[in-house]
Amino acid sequence: MIGTEKTHDSNLLKRWIITIGIFLIVQLIFIMVDGTVLEPNINDSNDLFARMGRWILDSRLFTEWITPYSFPFFNMFITIHIIAILIAALGDIISTIFSKK
Repeated sequence: MIGTEKTHDSNLLKRWIITIGIFLIVQLIFIMVDGTVLEPNINDSNDLFARMGRWILDSRLFTEWITPYSFPFFNMFITIHIIAILIAALGDIISTIFSKK
C-alpha cells in the first residue's frame, strides 16, 4: 500500500511540474511576441465563427479587465489556461482528500 501511495504522489508531482512548466513557457512566448509584428493575424472573414470570435475578443473582459497583454487573443488564451489549471487542481485536491483513509 505504501508503494502505491508514493507512486501516486510522484506521478502527481511530475504532472504538476510539467503543467506549470508548459504554462511558464507559453507565458514567455507571449511576452516575446506581444506588441511585435509576430502577433498572429486573426482571419476577419464574414462567417459566423469568425464574427463570434471577434465579438468575444473585443468584449470588455479581454480588452479592459484581463489585460496582461496588448493582444486580446493572448488575454483570452491565458484566461482559459488558468481556468483549466484551476479545474485540474480542484480535481487533484478532491481525489487526494477522498483517496486517503
